[in-house]
Amino acid sequence: MGSKRKLFELLALKDKLERNKHFKQAKAITDEIQRNKSLKEKLQEIVKEDKETETSMTALQLKSKKWYNLRIQEQISASENKHLFLEKENFQIQKKIAYKHHKMKNSLEKAAYQKKIEKENSEKKELLSYPSLNKSSEN
Repeated sequence: MGSKRKLFELLALKDKLERNKHFKQAKAITDEIQRNKSLKEKLQEIVKEDKETETSMTALQLKSKKWYNLRIQEQISASENKHLFLEKENFQIQKKIAYKHHKMKNSLEKAAYQKKIEKENSEKKELLSYPSLNKSSEN
């Protein structure tokens, strides 16, 4: 019977390790989301500053400005797409964390139940090992 309890404890430990691995992944994704958000804000700030400067320009300067503005808009769009992807990925990791936590909790509950059964069985064996007063008086 001790092997069942040990098995459930080991399963709980395995699930805990996997859950912790997912926690690390979630932290990395969250950090990446923050970096991406910061980059997007900086790019939007550049666009905002560029719109505020209204000076006369040559055709070459105007063409260059439009080219850089287009590149910045592409980066902003890529940043938004990356943000959506990271949010979906983060949601999936959070689901995995919840699942592993639930499995770990169930394994620990089963291990505790097995421990209770083992304790009851050992107490029964201990009671049965004592000589009975009724049996000795009958002989």
